Amino acid sequence: MKREAVITGVGIVCALGKNKEEFWHNACLGQCGIEEVDLFDTARYRTHTGAQIRDFFPEDHFSRRLRARMSRCDQIGLLAARESLRDAGLILADENKERIAVVLGAGAGGMISAEKYRRRQIMQPHRLPPPSLLVSFEASVLTDYVGSEFGITGPRLTVVTACSSSATAIGYGLDLIRGDEADVVIAGGSESLCELTYGGFNSLRSVDPNPCKPFDLNRKGLSLGEGAGMLIIEEKERARARKARIYAQLLSYALSSDAYHMTAPDPAASGAKNAMKWALKRAGLTPPQIDYISAHGTATKHNDVTECKAISDIFGAEAPQIPVSSLKSMLGHCLGAAGSVEAVGLVLTIFHSLLLPTINYTTPDPQCQLDFVPDQARPASVHYGLSNSFAFGGNNTALIMGAHHE
Repeated sequence: MKREAVITGVGIVCALGKNKEEFWHNACLGQCGIEEVDLFDTARYRTHTGAQIRDFFPEDHFSRRLRARMSRCDQIGLLAARESLRDAGLILADENKERIAVVLGAGAGGMISAEKYRRRQIMQPHRLPPPSLLVSFEASVLTDYVGSEFGITGPRLTVVTACSSSATAIGYGLDLIRGDEADVVIAGGSESLCELTYGGFNSLRSVDPNPCKPFDLNRKGLSLGEGAGMLIIEEKERARARKARIYAQLLSYALSSDAYHMTAPDPAASGAKNAMKWALKRAGLTPPQIDYISAHGTATKHNDVTECKAISDIFGAEAPQIPVSSLKSMLGHCLGAAGSVEAVGLVLTIFHSLLLPTINYTTPDPQCQLDFVPDQARPASVHYGLSNSFAFGGNNTALIMGAHHE
């Protein structure tokens, strides 16, 4: 019998909230989490804003010893993982931990801690900075923390494909369930703001000094964000047997490559189209069956046009009737965690039958003629939803989820 995968738990920490309830409440209201950044000095950059997590106090969650070794990325990621397991109602003491996997996507990892190390090294050249600041430098560290905290001894993997990393991690989690290599997978990703990425995107001049405006004619670029999103992916019959709450079904995913440019998308949208096309085929769906699209929607000039072209080409005459929204308008571009944070949004959208809005959208772009759910959440039944994640290097991932019906 074919093994199917369902989502039984979610966890999220981002600029819209430090747990599932806060995030969903603020996202439904169309709140904007993009404000002035104070994690580091932004005076020398052309922008000063970002979707920073506010009122986050690591001492409330971690011992002093752990805090000394964990980066901000690790801390918010582990919090989201803890929430997802609680939300799923899993009692790990009763589980076979060899059948639980951890698959996480990463971007800059613990770079913010490494930056602190280097800054101290420069300011105090005769004093060695604490080596513990470099413990979290590797992108795979959070995956190890999650595995170690919960004693998980099954497959463990970290995916690093820039902004599609955590979406790909979720897709690989589906593979592990279907391939009978795991019964439960903790999948997602985490990313914290750091000066490397903030300065890099400023150098590329691809950031908006004000909160970003995805798909709007007057968009000027993205707003960087930080966050962590985690899903508990579980084998369907197992979840039903333990009477777990099932949020949604994880139906398929597909990967593609533009093979075009390190930062720019292929203007023909070939990679984006291939990812959506193959995700649909593997789910056994046709384009008209998709009720909603959670767009990559970065608010950069070329990416938005390319994504709209890809959607229009794949969905044809039906495209203008399919609601499309960009969560990045509210929580910024969380880079390595973008796919997982937005996947949490899609899971809750399907479960609550409520489409999240694209905020800051005021002036339609003639090259982007789609329904962007402007400014206000909208009630709607979502039987099948698609989430896009496109990354530097032309690394594309499309996920498809569906409503669960007993």
